[in-house]
Amino acid sequence: METVYEKKEKAHEVLIEYYAYHDLRRACEEIWREEDAVWDQQCKALYAKFEKLAKEEKRREANSKSARIARKLEQMKLTDELVSKIKRRNGT
Repeated sequence: METVYEKKEKAHEVLIEYYAYHDLRRACEEIWREEDAVWDQQCKALYAKFEKLAKEEKRREANSKSARIARKLEQMKLTDELVSKIKRRNGT
């Protein structure tokens, strides 16, 4: 036959279980921090590589033959527009 005292949990047992879970959480947090440091380094390396490649692509596009031709055509177009405005203003 069970007594009332056997059905009740004891405080020290709950405290032991609390510390067990607390230690597990701490261990998981330490493992996560170690893995996060590795992932953080990888992210930083990848972003630095992205910035370098983006800068190279931008420079390459700016110096490409088609980009130079496009800039020259734009200058010619602006020059033509300016000449036509001057002609209209002078009434020629």
